Amino acid sequence: MGIQSLLVLAGTTAVASYLKQSGASYAAILLWLLGSLAAQLALYLAFSSLVYRWLLSPTKGLPHPKDTPFILGNLIPFLSEPWGIPLVRWQRTVPATASGFYRVFLGPFDYLIPKSSQAVNTIMAQPYLFHKPAAVRDGLVESLGVGLVAAEGSVHKVPNVGYGQRQKKLLTPIFGMSRNRRLVPQMWTKALTLADKIQELVTESSSTSVVLNMHPLTMAATLDVIGVTTLGVDFDSVTRPEQPILQAYQRVFPSFENQSAVEKFFGATLPAIVSPHLLFKLPFKPIREFHQGMAFLQKFCLTQIRRKRREIEEDQYDSAELREKDILSAIIAAGLRDETEILSHLLTILAAGHESTAITLAWAILKLAQHQDVQGKLRAEVFAATKSAKPEGLALEDINSMKYLRCFLMEVLRLYPAFPAMMREAGHDTEVGDLLISKGKQIMVSPYAVNRSRELWGDDADEFKVERWEDSYSGGAKSSQAFLTFSSGPRICIGKDFATLSLKVFLTVLVSRFRFEEAIPGWHPVIQKGTSLKPQGLKVKVSLL
Repeated sequence: MGIQSLLVLAGTTAVASYLKQSGASYAAILLWLLGSLAAQLALYLAFSSLVYRWLLSPTKGLPHPKDTPFILGNLIPFLSEPWGIPLVRWQRTVPATASGFYRVFLGPFDYLIPKSSQAVNTIMAQPYLFHKPAAVRDGLVESLGVGLVAAEGSVHKVPNVGYGQRQKKLLTPIFGMSRNRRLVPQMWTKALTLADKIQELVTESSSTSVVLNMHPLTMAATLDVIGVTTLGVDFDSVTRPEQPILQAYQRVFPSFENQSAVEKFFGATLPAIVSPHLLFKLPFKPIREFHQGMAFLQKFCLTQIRRKRREIEEDQYDSAELREKDILSAIIAAGLRDETEILSHLLTILAAGHESTAITLAWAILKLAQHQDVQGKLRAEVFAATKSAKPEGLALEDINSMKYLRCFLMEVLRLYPAFPAMMREAGHDTEVGDLLISKGKQIMVSPYAVNRSRELWGDDADEFKVERWEDSYSGGAKSSQAFLTFSSGPRICIGKDFATLSLKVFLTVLVSRFRFEEAIPGWHPVIQKGTSLKPQGLKVKVSLL
């Protein structure tokens, strides 16, 4: 036993003896002893990790943000700002290295951050070497089950015996071009429903225009699109916001606009620093509401799975229309039998597709309001494309033929990726140039920072410039790894074409019927702190054309 341990033990014993002489109960003395030992253990572990971080870590030679406090490191700005913002700042101020990495400190722990396009490619191109950390996977599994987002290894990448058809092999064709073509009319119908609701709100006002908070409307509308295209169920959330399914999603993915500081802490800050195993057991209101919402969604989706399976099994004519009318029918018709796995896929599609599309649509409407010239040019293209449209709307080829619409949407997606940061972990020791990345090393990749990198996009990386995509199909970026909104490499989002198509449909309908203007000139909404780039109070002035 070292001299430090002897001194600590002697001090602890002395205080315990003093408490006993003062008349404290044995329970109080025991409680103090346990608390004291726990505090000493925490301090020892923190000190050990700090010593390792600064003196012994293989990455100790990498640069880090200036003025980094010795103990807390960069934890305070990381938790006090929306996740992507400090990463953009560090991307621009931390010096470049031969390996392309730098590091940041979140408390006693250090994270590698890829700065160069080569470093980003190293991480994203090898997802089975640099996989999601256990804590992240646990949180996803707790929320969504072992769907495509949470799956790792053989479950994700190839057919294999023991778990049915492997997930990517199964799902990729279901999100292909032919499926999207069939789903366009359903998307168009729900876009018209949103437009009718907005028109109703405008006509009910006492003036020719009305200021609307767009994000609640986009949340309801994109949920309705996911409902009809994925489950074949019309939630009708836009016209009936009291629908239980929408309320369940609001519990699972809350907006912090009207929450107390305590609720914001448990909803946004705590998930970043506490293991999901502990987090989901805490007896606090946001956690209880999360479980209530997930229980409703799981029960609802299981009901739809069993209903669809009965319909397909009882179909005597092997109807292609029945098997192909929505994504759930296609998954069941593809031969997947495991009800738990199907449920995981549904929850993943509903959550990832709904949340991200709603966020992007809200930001897109704001950029239209801020850039009247862009809005006018887009409207002219939309009018030209829709002048001879059928009642059921444009076909897939007509929508994809609108080049300026694509350029506009790509610039929105570049500046406002729905999920600003992704966590990775090294599966084993590996060398990247002169850098040794040890097994278990935590790595953070930020689409928000990479998409705004001046090294990759130029000095105008922060500016909203649709023309960068008109001049180049890749936006003029210096690397294929400069656009990470949908991730990249083998783990690129298989639903990206579905998501961009639904966004194009919404924008086509809305731009053809409304003019969007800034409610407060020059104002930018606050970005909600947390895992997504959700805007708070995104209000625009809307008038009829």
